[in-house]
Amino acid sequence: MHTVSVIIPVYNRTFSIRDAVESVLIQSFKPSEIIVIDDGSSFDMASYLKNYMHHIRLIKLNENKGVSFARNTGIKAAKGEYIAFLDSDDLFLPKKLEYQLKYMTENNLYISHTDEFWYRKDRWVNQGKSNKRYGGYIFNKILDKCRISPSSLMVHKSVFDEAGYFNEDLRVCEDYEISIRFALKYKIGYLEKKLIIKRAVEENSLSATIKHIEYIRYKILNKIYEKNKSLLSKEYKTSVEQEILRKKQIIGDYHKI
Repeated sequence: MHTVSVIIPVYNRTFSIRDAVESVLIQSFKPSEIIVIDDGSSFDMASYLKNYMHHIRLIKLNENKGVSFARNTGIKAAKGEYIAFLDSDDLFLPKKLEYQLKYMTENNLYISHTDEFWYRKDRWVNQGKSNKRYGGYIFNKILDKCRISPSSLMVHKSVFDEAGYFNEDLRVCEDYEISIRFALKYKIGYLEKKLIIKRAVEENSLSATIKHIEYIRYKILNKIYEKNKSLLSKEYKTSVEQEILRKKQIIGDYHKI
């Protein structure tokens, strides 16, 4: 029987963490463990989650280190063969783990993600065609933006030894960065079922925010390109160069690039 560890990082988020934990507890396929990483919250998370403590493993960090550090702490502590992530404001739908694990084992996949619902400010949000998701060898299809939500992600634990952990230097866009590194080395499965509810959208429509996010992605992509350009196929190399140029044009004079 395959085993799955679910990792939930949380920082000072009381309005949704219980819902997140409960969405894992009602799964049709029961995970071997639920690891909640308290990323230095300013209150007693153990007391807040006292009714769930016999169902979860709570790891308390002494200070706020960021979501990448919290997830990495969970990965290193996990005992499961597969790792599933859940952000503390998101929800698993009841058969998420069952469907995704079956899909991965039947197709011999080490990484997969799923489709999702978006819910924000008391309404359902249409994702639009610009947020299309992909499966397969998708490196050149995910260079523009993050197209893999961490809460939809399931990864065989061995992948982190091969492709690396979450980048702890990044406070945002860490999901974009690790997705690209995964796609460099692995075929990524896409299960076209809406199996999570994403209750917050990272970006908004403010141009300054868009420029800031694109600046971070620009830096990430440059770094990955410089490190791997000798290994990239001609097609992938061209795709990265074109995307770097596109991002540079979007950013303009932001941060004096």
